[in-house]
Amino acid sequence: KQEQIHVSNDKIIIEIEGASWASYTDTNSMDPLLDETANGLEITPDSTNDVHSGDIVAYTPTWDNSLIVHRITEIGEDEYGWYAIVKPDNSTNNTDKIRFNQIKFITIGVLY
Repeated sequence: KQEQIHVSNDKIIIEIEGASWASYTDTNSMDPLLDETANGLEITPDSTNDVHSGDIVAYTPTWDNSLIVHRITEIGEDEYGWYAIVKPDNSTNNTDKIRFNQIKFITIGVLY
C-alpha cells in the first residue's frame, strides 16, 4: 500500500512484514524481467489465498532441491487438491504443475 512506502532524499523505506531479498541467476528463462542484475523482494505465502495467477513464485521442483522462479499462468483443483501451472516468461513450452507446499516465495517487487 502507498502508506507503507516512505521516500526521503537519501533513502526509500518500504514496510513489508516478513519480506526477504532475492538475487537471480542468468538462466534467461524469465527475461526480460529477471536476470543476474535484478534484485527481488519476496514474501512467504501463508495459504493458497496469497497466491494468484500472474504471480512470480520461487518453488522447489519435485525432481530437485533447487529453487526455480517462474510465473503462475493457471490455478485450479484436481483430485489431489490445489495446484498451479507455472512457466518461464521466456518460453512457451516449459510448464510445471506444482502444489502449494512447493512454493517458497512470491516475488512482490523487483529492483535493478
